[in-house]
Amino acid sequence: MIAIAGAVACAPKVQERESAFADLQFARRTEVPAILTLMPDSPSARATYDGLVDELGVDFDLVPRIVERNTSAEQIAKLVSEVKPKAVVVMNNPTLRAYRNYQRAVPSATRIPVVAVLTSFLRESSEGVQNLAGVIYEVPLVTSLVNLRTILKQPLKKIGVLHRPIFGRFIEEQRKLAETEGFELVGIEVSGKKRSEIRTGLRSLRNDKGVDAIWVLNDNVLLDRNMLRKGWLPGLRNNRTPVVVNVRSLLSRDIDFGTFAVLPDHNALGTQAGQLIGTIAGSGWSVPSGASYEYPLSVEKVLDVAFARRYLEIEEQQLATIDQLVE
Repeated sequence: MIAIAGAVACAPKVQERESAFADLQFARRTEVPAILTLMPDSPSARATYDGLVDELGVDFDLVPRIVERNTSAEQIAKLVSEVKPKAVVVMNNPTLRAYRNYQRAVPSATRIPVVAVLTSFLRESSEGVQNLAGVIYEVPLVTSLVNLRTILKQPLKKIGVLHRPIFGRFIEEQRKLAETEGFELVGIEVSGKKRSEIRTGLRSLRNDKGVDAIWVLNDNVLLDRNMLRKGWLPGLRNNRTPVVVNVRSLLSRDIDFGTFAVLPDHNALGTQAGQLIGTIAGSGWSVPSGASYEYPLSVEKVLDVAFARRYLEIEEQQLATIDQLVE
């Protein structure tokens, strides 16, 4: 099913949900190019869309549509036919998968440039999508490490990570970036099928490899509920090593997991996606060569300060540089 933001629906449940997003929909302005935005019903998507409006709202006809995980190629084709966009913005992995299915079903769809945002591991997940540009959701590891190093008095050089083989290329890219700042990335491959692999891998990183910090990929397979409860949490019991995470939910008062995170600012992601649309418009509505992927330009730093003060040697005066302290 697909829900149209601002539309009146017959089913009360759908109407109630859509009403929360009714303010996203503006009157159509057919005198300027249309940009179709396919987005989930979430606070992060709303914040990203706000940034898109800030960047493009004056010069483009922004048309948001709230989509579900099971949206079909036929439903997207109907929306594209209705809106006739010059470009499409897609937010999150399920939406990008749905759009890939649409391109495969309608070959002419590949002529419309696409900008992806809020999508984990964009390079890997966008394989097969044509005429694509986007903002990578993950902040480079080296950015997180440099910021963490500024608040620590203790060494931070060797960083451990557990990863599935599919992310080998991504790990190698991050290793090279980290080396430029003097960090060493130590990876251990796991299949993602056994919770015991996580416990064993963490024990190896902390005891055998002697890492100074652990980096946790935002991999849905390794971070599903069972893996967290019976793999990561037991493996990190009595942990005194800083854990760098890539998602806010792993760094909170409610779970003893993440220590530090550098996360993308969602509103700024929308602004950055809007700038990509501007570049595409200036290139005759096609994705310029070499402009496919960008890293986030604006970030937020989050620290579990209670853990840091209890187990780490920190520079107290540097805490003023952290955007959010979790106590």
